[in-house]
Amino acid sequence: MPLRTPTLPPATHTNCYLLGKTRLTVVEPASPWKEEQQALVEALDAWDGSVERIFLTHHHVDHVGGVDALRAHFDCPVVAHPRTRLLLEGMIQVDEVLDEGETLTTDQGGWDVLHTPGHATGHLCLANRRTGDFVVGDMVAGEGTIVLDPPEGHLQDYLDSLQRLRDERPGTLHPAHGEAIPGADAKLLEYIEHRHMRSDQVRESMSRLGAVTPLDLVPGIYPDLPRGFHPVAERQVLCHLQWLEGRGEARNIDGTWELV
Repeated sequence: MPLRTPTLPPATHTNCYLLGKTRLTVVEPASPWKEEQQALVEALDAWDGSVERIFLTHHHVDHVGGVDALRAHFDCPVVAHPRTRLLLEGMIQVDEVLDEGETLTTDQGGWDVLHTPGHATGHLCLANRRTGDFVVGDMVAGEGTIVLDPPEGHLQDYLDSLQRLRDERPGTLHPAHGEAIPGADAKLLEYIEHRHMRSDQVRESMSRLGAVTPLDLVPGIYPDLPRGFHPVAERQVLCHLQWLEGRGEARNIDGTWELV
């Protein structure tokens, strides 16, 4: 059930998934807006069953906006990764935690919990190994792109998590934004290759320009991006620069970066 949220364009909605048949797990009641929250409540009230829990893939605002409204209506616990609970402390109460290797149980079988950091340190995916369906939050998108924003966003962790998902051999990816993605392996490989292409662009630009700030690199790497989105792109470039630094290929001197 797509819910309108304050997410990054071109996406306008965050997908709320319902797992189970009569005892439902609600994955990401995301919208902070009352009309969207009411639409979700009415849909769930019309369902022949109950809400057993709320599950969060991670802590970002376009994923957690409707949690308290849904919890108040159905008196159900909120479940997330321990890191997500820490990041939401003082804002949203997480009642139970799940981590790598555990299982989220529904009345239609279990979903294996996969810890997939990179976009967010506490990011979780859910794997239904019987059907090949994977609920993947913000690991990939059916619409728009995935933003990596340091320090939560970490490129090597993200690349490792994408490869880890490939190794699990999913069939269909169910992202937080956009339509379901069949042909999961091809999409995950596309995302890995895209990130390496961006790193190559950063290297090439630095070899021409010399010492630069992340913002200096944005116009050449994202030539068609409206200027209003340059600060977001700057964070992407920073993620790639930090990755190159970790490999010993670049260094940061008081906010100015250069190749080694």
